[in-house]
Amino acid sequence: MPAKKAIMLVIMLLAMLVFLFALSGCVQSPVPVTEFSQGAGEGQEKLQEADLSANAKITAALYFANESGEKLVKEERSIETAEGDISVIILEELIKGPLTPGLNRTVPAGVKVLGVSVNNGIAAVDFSEEIRTRHWGGSTGEILTVYSIVNTLTELPEIEQVRFLIEGEEIETLTGHLDLSQPVYPDEGLIKN
Repeated sequence: MPAKKAIMLVIMLLAMLVFLFALSGCVQSPVPVTEFSQGAGEGQEKLQEADLSANAKITAALYFANESGEKLVKEERSIETAEGDISVIILEELIKGPLTPGLNRTVPAGVKVLGVSVNNGIAAVDFSEEIRTRHWGGSTGEILTVYSIVNTLTELPEIEQVRFLIEGEEIETLTGHLDLSQPVYPDEGLIKN
């Protein structure tokens, strides 16, 4: 068993190094998101199934950028679930931006959610092209956009991972820094406590 622990330690150290290089902008090619997601999802509280009944108000956890734009901060928001798909409603709230002073938006204004489908715990989220054309760029900006969406959606009990589409087409990356060709797990390491 000590060999397994040593391998996990090496993997975690490599993931941290890749993350640090990505934040510094030194990475030229997209970084596989699995590097950022080791151990993700552990301890993340999810909305209860009973909370998602029609015509109910829920308190959803939305993740926005902190003031320095380096970490994600949870903002709890009361949301009406009366009409439409709860995952779409939550994403639309995320796109509206934060209500808490000192927090910053992670998804560009004007982005539309064209649809969300969930299959075997994987949410396929289809965004309008503005998620790419209006994005401010940079590796940190892309990381925070992707993980604010993923961490927000995986609060829902039926979603464990998120796959990104733009205008119905699968994408390999959003702005060239993260490999989005595979579904993305949440990353609690990006959340500021």
